Amino acid sequence: MTILETDRLLVRTWMPGDAEAATRIYGDAQVMRFIPVGVMTRPQIVAMIARMSDEHERRGFGLWPVTCKTTGRLIGECGLHVLPETGEVEIGWLYERASWGRGYATEAARAVLAFAFDVVRLARVVALIDSRNLASISVAHRLAMRYERDGRYYDRDLGVYAKEIA
Repeated sequence: MTILETDRLLVRTWMPGDAEAATRIYGDAQVMRFIPVGVMTRPQIVAMIARMSDEHERRGFGLWPVTCKTTGRLIGECGLHVLPETGEVEIGWLYERASWGRGYATEAARAVLAFAFDVVRLARVVALIDSRNLASISVAHRLAMRYERDGRYYDRDLGVYAKEIA
């Protein structure tokens, strides 16, 4: 089921069979180098997809797969997740290497932020970013998210970027 659509992308719910394509992404050390869980195995990915699907069912949002409209290829994820430490809602994005530098992260994240503010009616969304992840920091800036502080999340020191309803 499609959740959001942009000019080039579909943000949708997880489907049976996505684990194989997701393994290509979550199993890549370069893609996962700034992600606290690190490289994931297929069983971990299957369990993660189940957790993300459950969060979507319970909350009406989650971390969703992103596919390219023209090819139908699963190229990454973008969505919302509740931080257990604070209850704040985090936006996250993650893409296969072949899709880096094409603006997909910004395009999908803009749609997800609009969903967060207009549909879910959140007043604030945060992004947690490793200070070495310059590409994700650039995405946060393009989304008009502002750096607030460093914080300890997922057993790591991460920068907290935020966007609030104006």
